[in-house]
Amino acid sequence: MHERVTADDATGTLALIGGGDYEASERVDRFLLDLAGGPDTPVVFLPTARPSIRMGERFTEYYQSLGARNVRVAPVYEPEDANNEKNARLLRDAGLIYIGWGSDTRIQQVITNTPVHTAIEEAYRDGAVLAGTSAGARVAGELVIAPANGPVGLRGGLDEGPPRASDGLPLDQKTVLQVWPGFNWMPGFGLDAHLAEWNRYGHLLLMGALRPDLTWIGLDERTALVVYPGGDAEVVGDSNVIVVRRSPSVQVRPPEPGKALQARGLRLDVLGHGSWTSLDELRRSYD
Repeated sequence: MHERVTADDATGTLALIGGGDYEASERVDRFLLDLAGGPDTPVVFLPTARPSIRMGERFTEYYQSLGARNVRVAPVYEPEDANNEKNARLLRDAGLIYIGWGSDTRIQQVITNTPVHTAIEEAYRDGAVLAGTSAGARVAGELVIAPANGPVGLRGGLDEGPPRASDGLPLDQKTVLQVWPGFNWMPGFGLDAHLAEWNRYGHLLLMGALRPDLTWIGLDERTALVVYPGGDAEVVGDSNVIVVRRSPSVQVRPPEPGKALQARGLRLDVLGHGSWTSLDELRRSYD
C-alpha cells in the first residue's frame, strides 16, 4: 500500500465545496478549471457517492459548458470498479478530480484501500486539483460527521461509529450525531457541508465543544475552501465558510437526557469570498 497523502505534503490543491447543484457553483468551478490548467486539462468525475450514469452525463455537460474539452467519468459504482486498473489510470492522469455528492459512507465503502483510492491520492500528491462537493468534501477530514438536519446532537450528543442499518430513522428524527474516521486528507479537521441551507450549525457547535482536538469547518453551498500546496487556504464562492474551535479554558457540559449542551469559550470565525488563512492558523486553539 502506498504512503497516505495529506494537505500538508501534497503538491496538488484540495478544494472542499459545500454542495448544491453543480450549475449553481459556476463561480467555484471556473476558478478550479483555471487553477488545474485551463480548458485542455483532463477533468475526471467520480460518481461513487451517488451511483448514477445520468449524474456523470450531467457533470460532463456542465463542465463542457464552462469550456472544458477533456472531461471523462470514472465509472466507479461498486467495489469491483474501484479495483479496475483502467479506472485507476484515468484518475491518476487527471489534472482535476471531482468527487460528487451523495453518501459519504458509500464513497468510503467502495474505494477505501483500492487501486482507485491509491490513484486519487497519487494524482493529488503529484499536483492535481482534488475537489469534493458535499459528501466528497466531508470524507476529506480526519473525522466524518453523519449527515443530519437541524440542531441534532445539541440535545443527544455523539455516537462514535458509522451509521447502522438498524438506525432506520429519517435524518430529521435522529437524536445523536455519528462520527467515524475519514480519508484524513485534512489531518486535524472535521468537515460538514450544506451548512446554512440544511441548518447544520449545531453539528459544528457540538463537535467544537466535545472534540476540541480537531478544528471543525462548515461549508455553505456554492462555496469552497481551497487549500494550496504549503498550507495556505482561500475561500471562493458566494457564501461562507464557518470555523469552530474551543479554547483550553472552555466550560462544557455534554448533552444528557433532558439537558442540552452547554459550552462557554467556543471561538467561531466566519469567512467569505477572498478570505485567506492557513492550515496552521485554522488548527490553532485560543486562550
